Formats: sequence, C-alpha cells, structure tokens
Amino acid sequence: MRNPLERFIIGAGFVGCTLFAAVGVNAEPSEWVKADYINHCGSCHGADGSGNGPMADQLKGKPSDLTLLAKNNGGNFPYPKVYRTIDGTWDTGNRRPHGSKEMPIWGDDFRRTAAGENSYMETKGRIMSIIQYIESLQKK
Repeated sequence: MRNPLERFIIGAGFVGCTLFAAVGVNAEPSEWVKADYINHCGSCHGADGSGNGPMADQLKGKPSDLTLLAKNNGGNFPYPKVYRTIDGTWDTGNRRPHGSKEMPIWGDDFRRTAAGENSYMETKGRIMSIIQYIESLQKK
C-alpha cells in the first residue's frame, strides 16, 4: 500500500491532468499559436486554412485545404500524419522530404530556434500547438 504522500501526489497529478485535458479541449488557441500558424503555414495555406494564402498562386501545386483533413480521413483528424508532415520525419526519425518539395520542413526550423537541453520538447510542443490550431479549423 502506498503511503499518504504518494497517494496525494498521484491524486493531484491525476486531477491536474484531467483538468488540463478538459480545459485544453475547449480552450481558444492562444494568440502566439495563431501567430505561429500564420507565420509558418498561413502564407500558403491561408489564415483560414483553405489553401488560399497569399503565396498559393506562386507554387507549382495548390496547397492542401487544411480544413478538410478530418473529413478526408473518415471524420478523424490525422494527428500522426500532420505531425510528420510539419516535422519532416517518419516515426523512426529518418529524415525525408514530405509532400512537395515546396513545403518547408518546419521541424528543422523550430529545432534551430529552440535553445538548451529542452529543445526537443520545445519543438514537439510547438508543433503540437500548431496541430491543435489546425484541428480547430476543421469543417464539420
């Protein structure tokens, strides 16, 4: 049997995680996440995610309509595919060119700007925040 302090810590962690998940599901994206999306994705995919950004006409192919990702995936948002596309890696960590060569591999850019021993987690968190923002753009 665990001692009272261990039970308290585990219980507090459980309550905190539950609260974080509940608040995160319904929370509006923060301004910095919106800015990150606009700065890295919006020029091609558009502020609304529909693929009509100001640079879209300059590309060889039309940028993906990010608002249809869930609809085109049987109603389920394709988190792993979107993550790998933004990060530019497969699950095994091998480098790969993703999509057209016109789309930057933002994971490399984010890793270069992250500093210190937490750069991996900072990069992963930044990508996940952008993914949550893209998920919020989905058409029902």
